[in-house]
This record gives sequence, structure tokens and C-alpha cells, in this order.
Amino acid sequence: MPTARDPLLDAVVQAAQGAVVEREFPLADFVRLRDRLAEPGGVAYARLVLRTVDAVPAGALDVRAGVTLVCQRCLQPMPHELRAESRLAFVMQESDRVPAGHDAIPGDPKRVDLEALVEDELLLALPAIARHPAGAQCRLPGAAAPAEPAAAPELRRPFAGLKDLLKH
Repeated sequence: MPTARDPLLDAVVQAAQGAVVEREFPLADFVRLRDRLAEPGGVAYARLVLRTVDAVPAGALDVRAGVTLVCQRCLQPMPHELRAESRLAFVMQESDRVPAGHDAIPGDPKRVDLEALVEDELLLALPAIARHPAGAQCRLPGAAAPAEPAAAPELRRPFAGLKDLLKH
């Protein structure tokens, strides 16, 4: 269940407590992501499990969102599920020691902007080229709807009798 929306998280305190932060964010609030969507409606769900790893505040971030993208093959809207999982370490500088398997998030660990992290993860989860999955109905722009298969035209063989003429 989503918790109250604080603008910034104190990752140091919450990691020491082993906190789990769950939030929902309207996709329309993400300025950078909104331009890449066919429709800005919907919600992104984020779950951040915080803990201290090697004396560094760290977290496992899971982000999910159902979005509508534009298929680059047929230029029609298509639903797409974005999902990203990251292991993050909140450090003052990128050069600080980071636990193995974690990505450094430089900045003040007492002032973590979860909304910005969620938008970053969703941007990274976008497909390079949005297309309907294989086997899905995807028509080229301006193409007519697929018609019923027509009967095969009568096959003409203009040189069929040539073989008999060459024998004589």
C-alpha cells in the first residue's frame, strides 16, 4: 500500500530501520517520460527496500508501469509494460565506496528524490524501438485491412504447346 508522499527520503535513517517504501506516481507528472508516451495517463508503482550494506545506505528498487507507446512499425498506440529492478547505493560522491552489485546514486543520502529515481528507471526501461510483439496485428500506415484471400487466378501457360511443336 502506498505510503504518504514525502518529497525527499532520508535514506540513512530509513536504511538503518530496514524500511520499505511503496509509492504510486502519476505518469503525467514525469516531464521527461511524458513526451515519449502516446498517452500520459496511468500510474507508476515503486517499491524501495532499504538497508545498510557495508555501512552504506542501499536499496533495492522495483518500478512498474503500464504505458501506451507508439508502435514504430504501424504508428498506432500499443500497450506496453515497463519494469525495472535496480540495486542502488546512496553516496555523497560517485567516487565513494559502493557495495558490490550496486549502482552509485551520488548526492546527499539524507535527501533522496524517489520520484526522480523512478522516472530515471522508467526512461531506462523504455524499448529502443517500440513495436507490437511478433504475431500481433500490426498494419503499415495507410494500408487497407487484410482482405479475405482471393481465389487463385487461372494459370496461363503460353508455351505449353511449344514442346510438341519442336518434336515435329
